[in-house]
Amino acid sequence: MTGTTRYPTLDYFFGVYMHQDWAVDYADEWAAVDAFVAESPAGAADLLRSEIALVLAKAPTEDEMRRLILDDFEASAMMENLGWKYRDWLQALSDHAAKVSGHPRAS
Repeated sequence: MTGTTRYPTLDYFFGVYMHQDWAVDYADEWAAVDAFVAESPAGAADLLRSEIALVLAKAPTEDEMRRLILDDFEASAMMENLGWKYRDWLQALSDHAAKVSGHPRAS
């Protein structure tokens, strides 16, 4: 995996949970987040969320976000095929991780 060491938690999440066969392992991306939170040490969901916030701040365009997710993280997540913009999808992943981990500000 090429990944990017600037975001080790995202690199791990995409490499382990959103790899080429992720749809075989999980019903959807939300189930992949559920598994990540359940199988990771305490605080991993917060790290994932903070790295997503950094990525959203540093990759201002949709094309840059798509390149980062598909090329740098080597994720197999063609979310535009499901009607998502990558920025919105990453934010939704962050929100779901907060909810699953019991974050006090989760909606």
